[in-house]
Amino acid sequence: MDRERGYQRHPRYTKRLEVTFSSGVLSYRGILSNISASGLFIRTTRSFTPGTTITIELLLPDNQVSVLKGIVRRSVKTPVSTAKNGMGVELLEKDDAFINFVKSVTEVKDQETDPLPSQEFQIITCAECGVKNKIPIEKLSLSPKCGKCRSPLIIPMP
Repeated sequence: MDRERGYQRHPRYTKRLEVTFSSGVLSYRGILSNISASGLFIRTTRSFTPGTTITIELLLPDNQVSVLKGIVRRSVKTPVSTAKNGMGVELLEKDDAFINFVKSVTEVKDQETDPLPSQEFQIITCAECGVKNKIPIEKLSLSPKCGKCRSPLIIPMP
């Protein structure tokens, strides 16, 4: 399915925040499900149709209110209550509070995704029960035991 303007151009981050959204005189509440620099998804049972311009008031974690304008790009409504009903919104106007919040979320996620040092393992088969045990190389000298039967593992010499 072709989407105009490059659907999901920016990475999305999961955030659960209270949202009030309105169009004209209609105003509803929902929960922000995910966020990016250019859009967001609001979980709600009261979605507007795609193409509707809406005003969004987002309650940020520091109790600051961010006021945004956006256009509904997709609306999801299913009869199953556990489904993610709601609407995807492309943001047209963003305030400084929102921009700073998105920057802080992306910086935290970038720090969390630093690669961990790779660990080397040796697979040792238990002589008692035959189960294969994955043992980190640096722990071979600590007399490892089988994870199933707890028998001492015999470490093969190279």
